[in-house]
Formats: sequence, C-alpha cells, structure tokens
Amino acid sequence: MKRSLLLTLGLATLLPAARAATLTELLPAGALVTLETRDASGAIGRVAGLLGRTMDATVGPDDDMTKTLDGVQELLKGSIGQEAAVGVFTVGRPGQPYTPHLLAVSRVDELSSEFFGSTMKARPGARVGAYTFARQGQVYAGMAGGLVYISTDKSLLMTYLGRLSGKAAPRLLDSAAYTAARRPVGAQELSLYLNFSATAKVIRGYLGRSGLPRLFAPVVDAIDTLGQYAAGFTTTATGLTAASAHAANAQGKDQPLYRLLTHSTDFHVQDIIPASAEAAQVRACAPESGAYAARWLSRVDLFEPLGFLSDSQLASHLERAGQYLGDECAQVTLAGGFRAGLDTASPQAGLAHSVTYQSVRDLDAAKKHVPEYAASLNAAIAGLGGSLRPLLELGSSPLARSLPGGMKGTGGMDGAALDSGVKQLEDLLGGLKLVYAFRGDYLITAWSDEALKAALDETAAPLAQDAAFQAAGLGRSGAGWRYQPDLPEISAGEFSAVIEDAVQQAGGPAAPDQDADLTEEERAMQAAIAKLGTRKAGDATTPDGMLAGVSEAITGIINRFDGMTAQSRVQGNVILGKSSVMYRWE
Repeated sequence: MKRSLLLTLGLATLLPAARAATLTELLPAGALVTLETRDASGAIGRVAGLLGRTMDATVGPDDDMTKTLDGVQELLKGSIGQEAAVGVFTVGRPGQPYTPHLLAVSRVDELSSEFFGSTMKARPGARVGAYTFARQGQVYAGMAGGLVYISTDKSLLMTYLGRLSGKAAPRLLDSAAYTAARRPVGAQELSLYLNFSATAKVIRGYLGRSGLPRLFAPVVDAIDTLGQYAAGFTTTATGLTAASAHAANAQGKDQPLYRLLTHSTDFHVQDIIPASAEAAQVRACAPESGAYAARWLSRVDLFEPLGFLSDSQLASHLERAGQYLGDECAQVTLAGGFRAGLDTASPQAGLAHSVTYQSVRDLDAAKKHVPEYAASLNAAIAGLGGSLRPLLELGSSPLARSLPGGMKGTGGMDGAALDSGVKQLEDLLGGLKLVYAFRGDYLITAWSDEALKAALDETAAPLAQDAAFQAAGLGRSGAGWRYQPDLPEISAGEFSAVIEDAVQQAGGPAAPDQDADLTEEERAMQAAIAKLGTRKAGDATTPDGMLAGVSEAITGIINRFDGMTAQSRVQGNVILGKSSVMYRWE
C-alpha cells in the first residue's frame, strides 16, 4: 500500500513536466523576430466566415467560390490554426559576422500534411532523431511527427530538430529578453515578438566591417534602447482583445529615448476634448521630447533637399517649446472627420476636423514663443511650392510621375505639365496654415480655423462626462490611452463616389489590353473580374455593377466596426498595453 502511494505521488509530480512543449518553447535562443499562432482556428473561422458572407452579399452564392474558401479555411485550420511559429534567427560563429536566417514550423493534420507533402520533391536528405529533411530549392524542409518545418539555413534547422528530439540546448523560452516582453502578453491566437537590441547587435557587426560605425551610431543606439516588444490578439464573438508589452532597454546608450518611452503622467485633457470627437489618442509626452526630436532633425537637416527644416527653424522651435510644454499630448479627430477624410477631391478636408492638445507648464513663455513658431512654420510651408520645382524637373522622381500630366517620354515633364503640377502643389500648400489658441492650461493647434473653433467651444459637453467613455473605464494616469466610439456608417453610394473621384483625378482608367494579347491566366482573371462586376438584385442581375459591388463589400466590412478602447501603463522598464476592439463578425 505504501509503495503504491509513493508511486502515485511520483507520477503526479512528473505529469506537469511531461506536458508536450510548444513549438515556440523549443525555438533556439536569440530570435530577432517571431510570429506565433496557437489555437487560432477561431480567428480563421471568423475571418473566413466574414469574407464568405461578404462575397455572397455582393456577388451572389457561388458553389465553386464557396468550395475554394472552405478548402483554404480547412487547410489553414489544420496547420497554423493548431500551432505554428516562424522566426528570424542569427546564424554564425563567434568572431565571424552573424547572418539572419528564417526558421518556420507548424503542426499539421492529415489534410494539411497531404497538401504540404505534395509541394515537396522526394530527394535524399538527412535525419535528426525521428525528423528527416532535404533541400528543396533554396530552403531545407521536411515533414515528420505531425509537423512540417522549413529553414533557409541547414544548421539552424538541425539545431531545432535536435531540440524536438530531446537534445538539451539554449531555448528561446529560457531567454530573459524573450520572457520579459512575451510573458505579460499571455496566451494569444496570434503573437508577435521583436528583439530590437539583438537586431542592433547585428547591425553593429555590419557597420563595423563597413567602416561607418560613427555615422550611424545614434541610430543603432536608439534601436538598442528600444529593447524588446511583444504583442498579440485573440478574437472573440464581439470583436477582439489585444495585449502588448514593450521592455525598454534600461542600459541602452540613448537614455533620453528610454525616459520618453517609460514616461507616465496624470491625464486631464479629456475634460476639454468634445464628447462628439470621433477619435482621441492621448499619451504621456515627456517635456524633453521636443529637444529629442530636435536633435534628430539637426542630424538630417543637411540631407533634406527642400530646405524646409532650415527655413522653418523647426529644430530650434521644438527645443524651445520643451521649456514650457507639459507632459500631456493628444491627437483628436473631431465630429465629421471620418467622412471628410474620404473626400479625395479636397485632401485638406480631413484637416478641418483634426486638432492637437498639449499641456502647458509655463503659460507666459508659451504665449511669447508660439506666435513666432507659427509664423516661421507657415512661412516655410508657403515657400515649399517653389522649392519643389527643381525636384519635379527630375522626370524620374516618383513625385513627378504622380502628378497630373504624368511623364512625357523618358526625358521628364514638359513645361506645361510641370507648371500645372507645381500650381496644384502650391494651391494645396497654400491652404495649410497652422493656427493655435490657449484653453486653460492647454495649447490647441490645428490646420484650419474651423477645427480650432470647434475645439474652443466651451458649451460642448466634454468627453469625460460622456456615458460611453465613462463605461470604457480608461484610467486617468499611465502612459496613454485611446478611445474611438462607433463610427458613423458609410453607404456604398458614398464610397462609390470616392472611388469615382479618385479615378477621375488620376486621369481615368487605362485602356484595356486587347484580348489577343492576353494570356490564359489573364483571361481567367478578366472573367473573374467581370463576374464580380454583376451583383444580385432580387431575382434580377444588374450589369456593370462592379463598382457598386466592390463598394458594398468594403462598406459592409467597415460598418461592422463598433469602436475601440486602449490604454497603457508603465511597470518598471516595461510598458504594458491592453486594448479591445468591438467588431460584428456575424
């Protein structure tokens, strides 16, 4: 009896250790980037269902298309829907340069195993434990034990297969850099991990061999100071939830950046943001953020082709602003901004609904400097049109090709097209003018008097008193928060008008290719597009409805969005974030 009891207790102790390790847990240490999935069948099913319903509503039921979507869905559910991991790792030897290589592995069911097996050619290969692999083109790949695995480097794949076979070796899960960022995120259907510090180390190695380490040292130091970042999301019946963790490198050389990343404050700006705002993104911005940005602008000033930074003295103004600005910053889209942003005929329309708020520590100093700053910036913007002409004369520039009139041959734009392009840019820039005002302890800036006036309306109810905002439970302190209520729905007709305006501004659709010049694949694509160009209207089929069908599909997806909330806080050197998106999948 005593012996049986001891045996039972021993087995109970060993059971937790006998748990099958996840694919990610066995990845080699030192990953630069990983993308991981775990029990993601729910997410795949929801997205596939949404796409299927959208196609049925706009094109009409189609058995072939339904079968194709169902097949792809089952293939994904049987592979990455179970568990998968893909990562970029450094491969090399001490004293030699390290090279990034890819490693990917996924669990597969019978259907997915058959599919992936059909893509691999039977070739003699190698074996590590129970796992075999062979060279497949430019990569090494294999299947065994219910897994499919692939890598761009043979030794990287062998080390991973060795871990799968039980060999002891450094693992990603045992890496402090990985766990510090990844564990706070928790289990998610889809997860991302970025190791900026390890990436900086690789970059330093390349720069050391190129002889240009000093020139790029500030950039590499900043990347190193970013440390590690992890994020993930899981879909729910009502949308999705997400979490993130940014473990900044406290030992990084760019200490100003570290202080900016880990800065926290108490938020009060919601007391003056209008409750009718369509979006508000608020963050804790350290007073030294302006000086930090100014240093980066000074580094690139000599390379800036337009002379805008010099003319506006932007770096100097940002540094001076840090002497009186506080640590609350907010970017707000006022009511009507969503629809205004769709007006492609007037790119400035969206700016009429956008404002920024910044808290002020020294109101007298702010009132003395801001007029000078605004005047300098507006004067520099007004002169940009003339500064752009030399660049537009270079016909090979992407900016020149994007202007109405396009290229005339390969030698550049002709005089008329160039003048027309410059005139349009001057009209656009001429409408941009920074305006500002003070309200309480906040500096409010905008690019239109209309937006500024709306932000200064003290009769408008504040966001802090809005019932929906209060129900969101966003904290009044931390690193930042974001709030976006349910957006106003947009009709398919409105979206169709947007597309038509864009096509007209681009000079109309290009002439179609002659059928004789089309390949079989192109004809098939043309037939598919033609099919999409008709949509069901009761029992009748409406011809020439491609634009209407596409617009209906896109607006149907957009209108399912019902708002989102997000907030972040600092815990030591880690910035923790959580967000929730309301979305109607069904």
